[in-house]
Amino acid sequence: MFEEQTGYIMSRHSKDVQGGLEITFYIKTESETVRVIPERQSSSFFTNAPLDYFPNEIRDVEVLECGLRDFNNDATLMVRSRSLLLQQQMIAFIQKGEYLVYEEDVKPHDRYLMERNIRGAVRFIGKRDGNTFTEAKLISGDFTPDWKVWSLDIETSVSRNELLSVGIVSQNNKIAFVVSDTVQDVPNTYFFPDEQRLLLALIKFFKRHNPDIIIGWNVIGFDLLFLDKRCKLLGIKPAFGALGEAWSIRSVEGKGKYFATIPGRVVLDGITLLKVGGFHFDSYSLNSVSKSLLDDGKLIHGGDRWQEIERLHSEEMDKFVAYNLQDCELVKRIFEKLDLIELQKTRIDLTGIPLEQTGGSVAAFENLYLPRLHKAGWVAPAWRDEPFVPSPGGFVMSSVPGLYKNVLVFDFKSLYPSIIRTFYIDPLARAVASHLAGKDLSNVNSDVDQEGVEDHVDDDCPVPGYLGASYDRSVAILPALVSELAQARENAKRDGNEILSYAIKIIMNSFYGVLGSNVCRFYHAELASSITMRGHELLNRSKKWMEEKGAKVIYGDTDSLFVTLSCPDEEVHERGNELCGLINEGLKDWCKEFAGLESYLELEFETLYTRFYMPTIRGQEEGSKKRYAGITNGEMVFKGLEAARSDWTPLAKRFQKELFELVFHDQDPREYIQTFVSDLTTGKLDAEIIYTKQLSRPISQYSKTIPPHVRAAMMIDSKREELNQPLEYNQGRKFVSFYYQHSGVTPFESGDAISNVDYDHYIEKQITPIADSVLPFFGLSVTKILTKQIELL
Repeated sequence: MFEEQTGYIMSRHSKDVQGGLEITFYIKTESETVRVIPERQSSSFFTNAPLDYFPNEIRDVEVLECGLRDFNNDATLMVRSRSLLLQQQMIAFIQKGEYLVYEEDVKPHDRYLMERNIRGAVRFIGKRDGNTFTEAKLISGDFTPDWKVWSLDIETSVSRNELLSVGIVSQNNKIAFVVSDTVQDVPNTYFFPDEQRLLLALIKFFKRHNPDIIIGWNVIGFDLLFLDKRCKLLGIKPAFGALGEAWSIRSVEGKGKYFATIPGRVVLDGITLLKVGGFHFDSYSLNSVSKSLLDDGKLIHGGDRWQEIERLHSEEMDKFVAYNLQDCELVKRIFEKLDLIELQKTRIDLTGIPLEQTGGSVAAFENLYLPRLHKAGWVAPAWRDEPFVPSPGGFVMSSVPGLYKNVLVFDFKSLYPSIIRTFYIDPLARAVASHLAGKDLSNVNSDVDQEGVEDHVDDDCPVPGYLGASYDRSVAILPALVSELAQARENAKRDGNEILSYAIKIIMNSFYGVLGSNVCRFYHAELASSITMRGHELLNRSKKWMEEKGAKVIYGDTDSLFVTLSCPDEEVHERGNELCGLINEGLKDWCKEFAGLESYLELEFETLYTRFYMPTIRGQEEGSKKRYAGITNGEMVFKGLEAARSDWTPLAKRFQKELFELVFHDQDPREYIQTFVSDLTTGKLDAEIIYTKQLSRPISQYSKTIPPHVRAAMMIDSKREELNQPLEYNQGRKFVSFYYQHSGVTPFESGDAISNVDYDHYIEKQITPIADSVLPFFGLSVTKILTKQIELL
């Protein structure tokens, strides 16, 4: 009996079953999660091989004329196979004849959804048998899921490499599964005599309560990976799928990346989502992020916390369980505070990438671009084995160092998307223009002149780019796509939908990176360079026009210009808005003259710094880049300076902030510096002298140079080895804390006493560089100030 339902796609899969392809979607409906198998399944790709290359009949394979052309303007055929194995055999057969294959790596389940414009929400009808729908048809829907989210965290015995507990916190419950010889009176806790029985109970718990989304902190690379290894060791099938299927936990060798596939469920890692969402922290440890966002933290932290965890497990079970569940609670609260799940869902609703795919800029681009490309009559280009040619970076000009009043910052709104939209930057448009110009489209590394063409052309001519590229405006796809997204973002802003607006911004800004990345099939050096080099030109033109109007440009970076004006304070805003309007009108006229283009470039008067500091490069007179400080709307802002960097001590950060508070308010800093140094040397600031830095790789891989934090890590692990304890830093990617004694680098771990501090090191390496970057503007230096202090003693 056929039944119709609505739902949201949780996971998607393709595999051969009994010699034929089976595409499966796990869909969350209002009441359950079901398995949906569409009718008439096949896997397809394209080729430029001629029809007579193929035998007349190939069982379970169709070779069809499809009316689509490749980027060399050659006709293509579609090859449709009834199994994945057959597709691989057909690809090998075609490549043996030295013909090209296109889009052969697009997974059948992704193509199925892409061709039907299905993103996340779906309507489907099929023949129901229990939890499975067969012979199904799917179309796009508007279902809004009510997620059942579990925050999961495990605790392990480092000394025995065994599982101690699994904590789960959901919307309404907190539950811990604990391995223990005795059942104890701890609320919301289930006890099991061994790991095997705990894991079996956990699998049953998943099946009974059916979570949709599992969240955690490094949850795949640590928690799930550890559970998976213990299941394998104990001979347990990790049947954590929605309908009892086994999960798959895998890694990319040598890259430290981990992936989890759980049929019908999704795993989202907090660290990854923060980075994808553009949230920046000095440290992405759970304790650091929760302290910053929630003003709360882990109940135990520090390098030796594993010892305390094991002690609590043995001696104070209630505190052990509280520790485990607190980690789950912190993750849950971070996800809720930043709306990370809603942000991820919004990305899926916009692009159609899988819900589990937290990154995926290339996949998002292709999901949006390929259907439009096919509709226009083209297939994507073949993968090319060629050296990567990086595009020039964003515009950055040397700064004019100094202390300033009233520095105006002008930003181009969505500069790179606006360049794509205005100048028709597009893979297909480049290919068609190149073909019409008689170029060999297979040659990616064009040696044509490096400058953009600026001769006047009429509206029907290709738009000049860089590295010899030009763009046929009549076929360009990406500018229209950017226009759609830009309008959707404006609508989202108007409606107060901040998450949608932000998600669209992330997607639009990713297009430049995708086109400049050789992991994308559309990569071409001309594409990314035509974006960044045009950006350089626009910033330089705007700078020139501003200076012709009497402004002084003291710095420029990517999409921004920092400007001072010679006018009274009360006229700054009015003059800034006036200057902004003049530049926008100039850009509009220039685009029309350049190639008959409508300008979507928009300069905005973004920020006014009432006080502003631009330093020199340390030890030089040349102005620095990407480093400055200022006051705007009464708040101090630091970019790239010590106060904003994670590898400087809390001592240095506080010193810089307090020093600049005085400097920006025209107060004499000498007494403050003298007092600060006095407090430092008398031990009053010892709690702030700790350096914390992350290892980029295991300490065994450091050989040529041994930085201070690596020396500290080596000392810690050497001591642990002597005590026959597990090593802490042999895996890399961990934070190391240390400070300087007179004897040199000294490791610091939670609870250690600080002694024999080399205060001269901190004066020389932390205080003096910060102070002497600004004191010369007052004719002062740290040496003069401290020498004067000594003379007065």
